[in-house]
Amino acid sequence: MNGILRDFIEIATCTAITLGVIFSYFQIRKISKSIETGQQANTINVLNSFTKEYDEIMIRALECDSPKKVVTWYFRFWNLMTNEFLFFSKGLLDSYIFEFWIFKLCLYYKEKPSGVPYKRINTYKKSHLRYIENHNGNYPKSDGFFRELMKISDEEKSKTKMRNRVHKLVKKYRKINCQ
Repeated sequence: MNGILRDFIEIATCTAITLGVIFSYFQIRKISKSIETGQQANTINVLNSFTKEYDEIMIRALECDSPKKVVTWYFRFWNLMTNEFLFFSKGLLDSYIFEFWIFKLCLYYKEKPSGVPYKRINTYKKSHLRYIENHNGNYPKSDGFFRELMKISDEEKSKTKMRNRVHKLVKKYRKINCQ
């Protein structure tokens, strides 16, 4: 009788463990799906926030009719770019979106903002260098990133080569390598 009881206890224990593992598996899948949904919602919120801020800054460009307004406008613009980089570098902004934005910036570094009525405005690059030197010392990683981006803008004439180098630069600074 002891043998039968012992066999029953072993079978019951194994069954309980198996059911526990199966239950845990399904719970982990639920939690994982919940985390994934939360991450997608956060990504949408981040994109909406950055897009809204960018649109607001571009609308304000039309009001830049004095040197002081231009300085303020550029400060807001570069502050946004720095924030985008910081979110990207922490894995909180998808790299393909950030790369698209940064590639466009690389194309425009040598130009002046077209919507600004004040005519003696600096190029994007010149104002960005001034921003880095005057305001951005707390973020040496972003300083390095943007200086490398400026170098790409200066050296590449071909958009294809520029895009490839920007891609490599973004990949170099990407925190999460699974995107």
